[in-house]
Order: sequence, then C-alpha cells, then structure tokens
Amino acid sequence: MTPSRRAPLICGAAIALTIPAGPLGPAAAAAPSPAPARPGVAVEPGGAAIGTGARVRGSAWTPGATVQIQVCGANAVHGSADCDTERGVTAMVAPAGTFAAGLTVGGPPSACPCVMRVTTLPGTPGTPASVTVPFTVVGHRVGVILEDVVPVRADIVDAELTGGGGWGERFGGRPHRTLVLTVRNAGPEPIVDAPLTIGWGSGKVADSPLDTPRTGRLGPGRTATYRVPVALPPASFGRFVVGGRYAASVPFETSFSTYPWGLLGANALALALFLLGLRIAFGRWAGRRRASRAAGLAPTHDHVTASRCASLDADDLLGYLDATARDPSGAYRIDREALAGYLRRRTAGPIDPAALERFLDIDRFAREEE
Repeated sequence: MTPSRRAPLICGAAIALTIPAGPLGPAAAAAPSPAPARPGVAVEPGGAAIGTGARVRGSAWTPGATVQIQVCGANAVHGSADCDTERGVTAMVAPAGTFAAGLTVGGPPSACPCVMRVTTLPGTPGTPASVTVPFTVVGHRVGVILEDVVPVRADIVDAELTGGGGWGERFGGRPHRTLVLTVRNAGPEPIVDAPLTIGWGSGKVADSPLDTPRTGRLGPGRTATYRVPVALPPASFGRFVVGGRYAASVPFETSFSTYPWGLLGANALALALFLLGLRIAFGRWAGRRRASRAAGLAPTHDHVTASRCASLDADDLLGYLDATARDPSGAYRIDREALAGYLRRRTAGPIDPAALERFLDIDRFAREEE
C-alpha cells in the first residue's frame, strides 16, 4: 500500500475512536443515584407560652430510630445544656420515616432565641441526625447568644443562700432566698461574659430556671461575686436544691429547707377545733337519743321504792301536807298527783304508787284526826 492510500485509513480509524458510546455503553450504567432527603421537622403552632402544648411532626427520618424532642434556648448552640430536658419527649420513627409527638412547652435554661430541637438517640438505627427549627417561647427572656464558649479554668469559692425564714414564710408566704455565688478565675487568661446558668428544684435536680446577671470580665486570679434572687411558690414545704453551671463547665449546688410551721399549726388547731365540735355535737345527739329511748321504755305509772320514800324527813312531808292537803274543816284531802310530783322533786326519782300508799298510811292520818 502506498503512503497516499495509508493516510486516509489512519484518519478514519482516529475518527472512529473519538465517536462517543451509544446509550447502552458503560457511561449509562454508571449514572449517579439521587441524594437522600434531609430529615425535616414541622411544629404547630410556631410559638406557645410556658405550660401550653405544641405538636411536632417529622419526615425523612430513618425508620425504627428513636428521636428526642426538646425546647431549647440560645438556638441550642451548646447542645442539651440549653434545652428543657425535663419536659422533653421521645418518639419512634415509623416505617415511612415519619413521626408525630406532642409536648408541654417549658422554659429552657438559656435565654431565647429558642428552637425546637429534634435529635436521634444513641444506639438507634441510621446515621445520627439533629434538626432545629425556630420556636417562640412566649414570655421567656431573650439574651445574647455566646456561640463560642471556650473551656475556662475557674473555681467556685463559695455558694450559699441567705435570707428567708420570716413570719410570712412561716405562715405560708413565698420563701425568698438570695444565692451568693463567688467565682475565682484560676487560669492565665481573662474570662469575658461567661454564661451563668442557675435553677432551683424540689428534688435533686435544679430544673426550674432563674434569671441570672451578666458575668462581665473576670481577670486572672481575681474573684467575682454574683447575687441571684430565688423565689419559691407560696406554702412551699421541704428541701430544695439550687444549682447550675458557670461558663457551661464549672458546676455548683447548694440546698435549703423551708417548713411553714405556723401554717401547719394553724391548720392543726383548726382541725382540733373541728373534731372537738364534732365530739360535742355527737355527745348531745347521743344524750338526746338516750333520753328519748328512756322515755319510750318508762312505765305508765311513776315508781319509787319505799326506801327512797322513807328517806324523806317526816316533818318535812307533814308540813307539806298541812300546807296543801287540809281543807277548812281540818281534814286531809290528798291530791295524789300533786304529792307524787312533790316526792319526785324531793327524791329525784320515779314514784311507786304502792310504796306511796304504804308510806302515807291513810288510816294513820284518819286516826290522828279522830
């Protein structure tokens, strides 16, 4: 083959090699799969007051996973430290990747802006995921978010509660205390605006948040004292704990007890008087019942024993008869019913007519008249 004939063949082969493969080639078989959908969260309503309810729904979550739902402050930049863990709820993701749960809105330990935070619990199927959506906690305090919290070296010098114990508290008034917290910067660098989280609780956990002041700047080796008012509900009874964290990493805790003995004593006295009144009323009722029963069982005739009649003084009885039983002629006209009434009054007992006849001995009075 001559050189002039060889060149066109080489060019044709080169052109054939540059033609792209058809639809059935390897490129079509290696087409990329679509990216998985990100988990989503929707909250109804978008804001609520503390103590009211909210409904949370999720989609595109891993089936079979367990999620935790919490209301958090500070946009949850510090994780669960910003969240209301006490009122948090859990839900199981359905095979369709959805879930629905309701929870009671609580006040998170950190200031708003607040979010509804949904996270998968450790050990559940699928890749760990966490989603937050804006949520308004009506009436909760709003503050500046300190996103970068650098671990600090600080010591709690003292944490004590002062005040309280007055007469108002003893009779059920609101217990008031003041937390006096003293912190020392044990590091070589100043601490600036470290977050201070404080709460109180009736058990072992301080889960009811309190308003805290700005911590400001604390130089190396220096100490600072913060005073935080603590007010409990009226008629609080028992032991209470107050605690929290300084700079999100230095814990502290103290406790106190309050017992409204005055209120308890007043209640005990009222109960004693009530029981005494019941006892008196019952005694009167029982007395009337016994009297009515005795009246129902009494015989139709008055009875008294001869010995009881014999206990009367004879001169006293004769004086009564002379005053009431003699007629103008001097003879005795004895009114038996009047005499029986007299004897009842004198002997304080029933009258026996037979004994009365024997005692009076009417014939003896007749003989005396003769």
